[in-house]
Amino acid sequence: MTDVRAFSDEELTAFLDGEADDALHAEIDAALERDPALVDQLAALDVPLVPIAEAYEALLQDAPPMPALPEPTTATTPAPAPRGRWAWGVGTFATGLAAGLAVAMFTGFGTPEPAPKGWVSFVASYQALYTPETLVLANPSSADAALQLASVSDALDLDLSGLPKAEGLTFKRAQVLGFNDKPLIQIAFTRADGTPVALCIIPAGPDAKPVNMGQAEGLGLARWNTPGYGFLLIGGTDTAPLQQEAETFQSWSADIAT
Repeated sequence: MTDVRAFSDEELTAFLDGEADDALHAEIDAALERDPALVDQLAALDVPLVPIAEAYEALLQDAPPMPALPEPTTATTPAPAPRGRWAWGVGTFATGLAAGLAVAMFTGFGTPEPAPKGWVSFVASYQALYTPETLVLANPSSADAALQLASVSDALDLDLSGLPKAEGLTFKRAQVLGFNDKPLIQIAFTRADGTPVALCIIPAGPDAKPVNMGQAEGLGLARWNTPGYGFLLIGGTDTAPLQQEAETFQSWSADIAT
């Protein structure tokens, strides 16, 4: 078996969010081609554990009581099993999770520690709350839209006044949010059918990265980086318009980054 070093959740989260440096990005890319377990580990970072836990809790309601644990027979206590979220092998994940939840129910301990989530995960969770009705009353004039873009430009030290009009998207609002003490800009749009779409920008590393399509919280997304900034376009489930919209914004972002 080919040896592949273990990557921490922090390293994999940085890779997923486009914040890994070139060396780490290349190392994880190469490892993904050799290690199917690493692919599962990456996928699991975006898996919400709450629905899984609830499903197992329902099954465990009819489970028999836990038997009394035997007293240790020697003075030597075995080392505790790894507590990390990814300590289980892929084949034993369901069994391990069920056992861990059973212990938690009977003892009150053993709650799994959640994996760290990057800014893309938080944005996706926030965007998943949007409905076609969320932005229906937001109809700024051209002057108001320009003022909003000027305000968020100051927060990022990036001129957003030339934000292009992507075909099919209507500007609704721009606001300053935050993640890990960094400004996170959200520019909200809607499509003709009311689908909410957001362009988000955050300070990032110096490396440029091309558009990468993906999905989070059931929403389509496109991610890319320019030197110093990370970009995310997210919304809807149809990747065809999202990819076209992303190309428009990526071309513009490459120009303002130079």
